[in-house]
Amino acid sequence: MDNVDYYGGLGPMVNGVLWAHVVIFGVFVVLRLYTRVSVLQMVGVDDYLTVFAFLLHILYTIFVSVATKYGLGRLFADVGNPDVYWTAVMYEVFSQVAGLMAIGVGKLAVGTFLLRIVVSPIQRGVIWTFLGFTVFITLFASITVVVQCIPVQKTWNPTLDGYCWLNFKYVGLTVGTWFVVTDFGFAILPWFVVWNLNMKRKEKLLVAIGLSLGVFAGACGIVRTVALDDLNAFEYIHDTVPMLIWSATENTVTIMCASIPVLRPLYVTLRYGSKGDSSGSASGTGGVSGGKRRNSSYKLPLYGNNSSHNRRQHRDKSYALGSSAGDETDLEHGADSTKTTIKTGPDQHNNRTVITYNADNASDESILRDTRITQGAGHGGGAGIMRVDQVKVTYEGADGVSKLDL
Repeated sequence: MDNVDYYGGLGPMVNGVLWAHVVIFGVFVVLRLYTRVSVLQMVGVDDYLTVFAFLLHILYTIFVSVATKYGLGRLFADVGNPDVYWTAVMYEVFSQVAGLMAIGVGKLAVGTFLLRIVVSPIQRGVIWTFLGFTVFITLFASITVVVQCIPVQKTWNPTLDGYCWLNFKYVGLTVGTWFVVTDFGFAILPWFVVWNLNMKRKEKLLVAIGLSLGVFAGACGIVRTVALDDLNAFEYIHDTVPMLIWSATENTVTIMCASIPVLRPLYVTLRYGSKGDSSGSASGTGGVSGGKRRNSSYKLPLYGNNSSHNRRQHRDKSYALGSSAGDETDLEHGADSTKTTIKTGPDQHNNRTVITYNADNASDESILRDTRITQGAGHGGGAGIMRVDQVKVTYEGADGVSKLDL
């Protein structure tokens, strides 16, 4: 290689845009990790995948930046040196490997995040299907983009002897289309999840929209897929610049949209304090209200922590009541309620307390505020989605039956 400076054309613009994406991407990753580690004190697989996608995105940007040094963004005639030109093509091909992997891992991060809030076996099956095919098509495209020709060097230098057994343009269009379908599929699914929760309609809309921001990543994916038509262009390192930029944009927007719902606990903490309640229902509603109803703020499953153990714990939740030695307690669980019968006194047949706990009004998931709730005296269990439990206590004695609603 000579000492001629081949940097120019669209190269500086590409570098500026891509490194700006890295900064934006990095800000969201840092905020996401801070929220998970410091606010929630829990890190999931989706967070690790997000970090991995960020590292791949940086690698993608580095390869593109190196390619600009050899003339990426310029016409063949402007570069003037074929060897330098084919070197630029080689680094761009390498960048496409990292870019495809970054976008694919980003989709996996979104899917694994949704698995944490989805309970329905059918919905989970749909997500796993998307994830499985995304893994397959991402790996296939990442490998074939390099080995589409024999020898491999012919992939970026068509003047060499050999042959190409695959037209990667059609692979790229297929992958791009699938990524768009995945974005819109993951954006639609939360509506089916959230709409069955016991929330106000306004809250449902806010949560569903927050979890459906992936439509913007899908829109970027459409533009990127259209730009893939230039993969067979003669002026390869010039005409593929829009595709390079939109690939970075799609990946960045994917992680941004997936991180915004995760950052809500951080926003609530900054806005209302570590024990604040954004719903405004924490004040004046703790304990017994009017002798009839009691508001209890309790720790719901954190963003779909839906293991069978946790679901069983949630279903079998009962109140701890004091009793004297020799008391007998029977538990009956129905579809919508839990009935606790406590027999007390020397004659257990004459004195009986029946407590019916209605679980029908429970919010299924802690989506509005995925936060760690601190149980403490005087706080009613901390802030979060406020759950109203109605408990009917019936005391049956020898002289009759009296009812008391708490």
